[in-house]
Parts: sequence; C-alpha cells; structure tokens
Amino acid sequence: MEATIRKDDEHQVTLILDGRLDTSVTQETEREIEPLFEFKHCEIVIDCSRLDYISSSGLRMLMAINQRCRANHCEIYIKGLQERVYDVFMTTGFVHLFQFKK
Repeated sequence: MEATIRKDDEHQVTLILDGRLDTSVTQETEREIEPLFEFKHCEIVIDCSRLDYISSSGLRMLMAINQRCRANHCEIYIKGLQERVYDVFMTTGFVHLFQFKK
C-alpha cells in the first residue's frame, strides 16, 4: 500500500491510495497521511483509482480522514473507485457518507 499526498493548487490537495488498504497496512498508512491534516479550508480529493481492495479497517481510516479534515473546514471527495471497492462502499452504506467526483 502506498499513500501519496499531492498539493494540486492553493485550494486542492489529492491523496492517492495505491494497492490494498487492509489491517496489515492501516497503521503505517495512517502515519503516511498525517501531513494531510495540516491543510485547512481546502478541497481534499481521495483518489482511489489504484486502490485494489479495502477492508473494514481501511473504511474506518477513511472515516477518520473525513472527520479530521472536516474539522479543518475542508471538503472531502472520493474519486476513481474500482467496481469491487465501490461494491464494498455500497454494501456498508459508505456511499451515503462521502461525496464523490468523477
């Protein structure tokens, strides 16, 4: 699992998730994304186009990102969900908790 934070411009930051987001990598990934919480009053896009799999611990991590970034007055969007990952979002009801971009 690789997590990359890219500042696109003054008002947009992208978090790129690449690989499998499961229990075995969640703690390490949480450390990698810590700088994301320094951004305030911006749009944060979580690019999942390279995310192959997500487990319940990965979903919990996304919820924590959502809560912490919203506390910093950021808008959070998810884009690029592969079909099998989207199915997990649908099954768990997470599609109702996030905003999505194409």
